[in-house]
Amino acid sequence: MTKTMHPGERGAVRLMHEYGDRLVCVRYRTSGSGEERLTTVELIVERAVIRKRGDQVIAFKIRDHEHKLRREALRRGAWFDAKSGLWQLARHEVLRLGLRHRIAVAPDQLLRDEVGRGRNGLLSVAK
Repeated sequence: MTKTMHPGERGAVRLMHEYGDRLVCVRYRTSGSGEERLTTVELIVERAVIRKRGDQVIAFKIRDHEHKLRREALRRGAWFDAKSGLWQLARHEVLRLGLRHRIAVAPDQLLRDEVGRGRNGLLSVAK
């Protein structure tokens, strides 16, 4: 027989104090022979933002005085890249923040954006 207790429930309080927010649940089980009670815990050992496979991380600009915007970007998982001096975040999150105009574009990307394929399949430069 197995009984599952969640943090804060009677039977899990002591372990909640020991493991804190990492505790998911406590289970009381009986051994295979039925002669012992086993106590097991389920813990969170790591948290990470889930990035969808097609979700491109892009660079964008936040000015030094924009504290509210910086906090919101951090809340959404952004990080500052000191080497480039730009913030990094998933493209869809940058767009949700309304910062399309702040997306940094690499020089080689500018060239790719200007050069496309014409109707005949040959490369053509946008005018």
